[in-house]
Amino acid sequence: MSDLLALLGARIPANLAPFMLASVTAPAVRGVPHGPDVLARRLGCPCGSWELKLRTARRRERRGLFGRKTVAAPVAPVHAACPVCGREVLLFDPAQHGWHGRHGDGVRPRADDEAWFANAAGEVVVAYAYRAEDAYRAMLADGCPDPQDWFDCFAIVFRAAGAQPLLVLSEEPYRRLDR
Repeated sequence: MSDLLALLGARIPANLAPFMLASVTAPAVRGVPHGPDVLARRLGCPCGSWELKLRTARRRERRGLFGRKTVAAPVAPVHAACPVCGREVLLFDPAQHGWHGRHGDGVRPRADDEAWFANAAGEVVVAYAYRAEDAYRAMLADGCPDPQDWFDCFAIVFRAAGAQPLLVLSEEPYRRLDR
């Protein structure tokens, strides 16, 4: 772990501040960033519950052979809710959080409706990274007070009791917009 990642990892991004956090290994789920520059945290409610429910926006997409199947794919924004105390908090919105959100050019995806991601509560893990090391060093040199809020990728994984972990959302705000 580089000294920069240790410094940024010791600070909590603003969108994760409302939660209890436990450092974990990034889940082995396709679409979740991995590597030495990735931080993974399990989220919990301040009331003491480590099980949360997720409410996401959804967009209907046509998939499958010849686009015959319509599915409701989760998109941002994502809210986390505690089934014990009822507290609900915005977890991630690309229009507010991460590299583009902090620059003011983040885009919230088009959505058709919103729904709970799963019927039951479960373990929620987020993985985020600071891969543009030179940019973060420049930000620190310029006196940026909150470089931890400028993460350049973010993923949310949900795992209900006894089930496999599922990727809820994966955003890479650092990607070039002209692609």
